[in-house]
Amino acid sequence: MANDIGRAMARLKHRDIRTRRRAVRTLFEHDDASVLEAFKPLLDDEDGWFVSKALDAYRQWGVHAGPEAVATLLAHRSLEVRRAGANLLVSLGASGKALALSALNDDDGVVQKKAARALLLCEESEVAEQLATHANDAVRLLGMKHPSLSQEHLKSALKDTNDGVRSAALDTVLRHGVHVDLEALLPFLQANLQTVNILAWVGQHAPERLAEFTPHLKRQHLKSLSDYLREHAASSEDAFLSSLMQSGMLEPVARWVLRQGASEDELRWQLINDERLDIIERSKLLERLIGRAHEPNVLERAMALMTSTDEELLKVACENLSTAASELSP
Repeated sequence: MANDIGRAMARLKHRDIRTRRRAVRTLFEHDDASVLEAFKPLLDDEDGWFVSKALDAYRQWGVHAGPEAVATLLAHRSLEVRRAGANLLVSLGASGKALALSALNDDDGVVQKKAARALLLCEESEVAEQLATHANDAVRLLGMKHPSLSQEHLKSALKDTNDGVRSAALDTVLRHGVHVDLEALLPFLQANLQTVNILAWVGQHAPERLAEFTPHLKRQHLKSLSDYLREHAASSEDAFLSSLMQSGMLEPVARWVLRQGASEDELRWQLINDERLDIIERSKLLERLIGRAHEPNVLERAMALMTSTDEELLKVACENLSTAASELSP
């Protein structure tokens, strides 16, 4: 087999194009990374078929051959070849760090972006700084995801000239609970970006100031608010939930209460009796109590509501509770 490989490598330089093509096919059939160096001259071949096959060889064996093979691609004058090399940087891992740093200076933005993606695997803070301060917006955006990005650079990125970079910085701040000045978040609220997540962040880091920010919540945030409370609020003592109540955003709180047990009955009945809450939501809260209709406290409150309300929907729900209580009686 070694003789076959050697002959095929030699025939890559043959004058006859058919002989050269057979040689290429033979080398791929043997699948031996040691032949990669023989493909290097084909990167400059005038025939596009040989160039494409050379790139296929580097894609197949380049990472196994190591950084030097990938460096051959990244140093090439052809943009297609350099981009092919940049695609291999992530697979090189830490051994490709120096190459990726060098590729950040390539003239092509795509090569720069692929290099930045590979550098996310390198934990050094110096690498994070180079990404966060790069001239290419796409590179800076990726830099916001670097695990060693300093809080200083992250806070600075909240004021970046590029919308995507600012948004990526905000994502990192909210996801990792990074402490920033609340005023730095106001532009995002005013632009209606991640309103619910920002308010939740405020609830965690500065609950005493939640009331200043809840006016930014709109009806369109209802579902996101409900989902957030279901996932994060453990009780009605939750600062964010309490702030929503105080600001009159009752629907998401009601939808949270729907899934709570008897421990939240005080809040449940407070909402049922609150005329600011949509009548449908109030009715749903009553209907969810059907399984507990036999409890004296539930029936007593339902009967009191039925005699005091003019809302037919609520009266029907209360009657249903009364009927259920009778059927559940021993």
